[in-house]
Amino acid sequence: MSTDTRTTYREVFAAPGFAALFGATTLTVLGISLQILAFSVLVFDATGSSTWSSAAFAAGFLPGVVGGLLLPSLADRLPARPLIATGGLVRATGSALLALSSTSHSGVAAGFVVVTTVALVHPLFSSAQSGVVTRLLAGDRYVLGQSLFTITSMVAQLLGLAVGGVVLQALGTTWVLLLAAAMQAGAALLSAVGLPSVPARGHTRWAPGDTLRGYRKLFSLSTIRSLLLLWWVPFALLAGVESLAVPYAADSGAGGLAASALMAAAPLGAMVGAAAVSRLAGPRTREKLVPGLLLLLGAALLPLVASPPAPLAAALIAVASIGLAFEIGGQGRFREALPTGHEALGFGLLGVGMMTGQGLGPLIAGPLADLVRPGPASAIMGGLILASAVFLLPRPDPIEART
Repeated sequence: MSTDTRTTYREVFAAPGFAALFGATTLTVLGISLQILAFSVLVFDATGSSTWSSAAFAAGFLPGVVGGLLLPSLADRLPARPLIATGGLVRATGSALLALSSTSHSGVAAGFVVVTTVALVHPLFSSAQSGVVTRLLAGDRYVLGQSLFTITSMVAQLLGLAVGGVVLQALGTTWVLLLAAAMQAGAALLSAVGLPSVPARGHTRWAPGDTLRGYRKLFSLSTIRSLLLLWWVPFALLAGVESLAVPYAADSGAGGLAASALMAAAPLGAMVGAAAVSRLAGPRTREKLVPGLLLLLGAALLPLVASPPAPLAAALIAVASIGLAFEIGGQGRFREALPTGHEALGFGLLGVGMMTGQGLGPLIAGPLADLVRPGPASAIMGGLILASAVFLLPRPDPIEART
């Protein structure tokens, strides 16, 4: 049974190698934020279409579904440190190629090819990173460490979007993409020199079908399956709202800084929610907060049906995104439910579902926004979050409810 004993960030950072992994992850998220902003603006400026702008957002996630079906089991069979460092180099190369393609007449088409290729292999590197966390941290230190990654990821996104918005206004998309490449190169270097040598856990020969077979085994476990579905669907629908930032700013007559503010709203809210839930609530309390946080996530998006000005829309998205802290309530249960030696595979399954949702959400929201405008489309996504919560929240155990 869960207790309400809380751990501290000092205990988390005392784990060997955690500080380096933390720093590398921060640089990675900074680079990704800069790239997403620049590429979305590049595509919208070239096409003037909400559908294509949302597709640019989705291109960074949806191809990863294919890689996620094949590669995560390989992450359990390879040493983590060189694998994670290689991931940083791949992402740095991708951002540099995007910067070069942005100066050519075929920049949009070439950019989609680059983003798709990098997204295809991303699950291998992200699974390795998640697997390392499970080996560096245990118990509530793991939950707090994961929430710290969430908080820092949101701060890095905010900083990346703020810096990106200023650089975008002053120098254009090419320089934003070059800055993103430098961030990813820094993450690769920090991973190579700062992570401990973590040996591979899997010793059998790898085959592409191993991942799918492992996924089927993990998804057959009821605890894992229920947690995955509860995470996947709301995150996918919110990704659709996030993908409409550039079209919403254009629809309201605002500029690049407004688009940056709208993109920053979700990470800001998620950061506040994660910090509050992880530090102010113990393990049992976090689980009890899940329904209320999901309600906030969906309901706060409903006023967007009136297409309020961009600053108010950003505030509503930020408030809604506080509700993303619902996922903290299940982190410990998910970690404990994973069979030993399948940690990277388990987080690969989580990741492939997230990437599927983050790809499909924008592909739903973009065409919808072209039909009814970005504001009402965002409100519809909020309504779908509320509906999904009704079906996906676990029913309380009758015996437990009487005690």
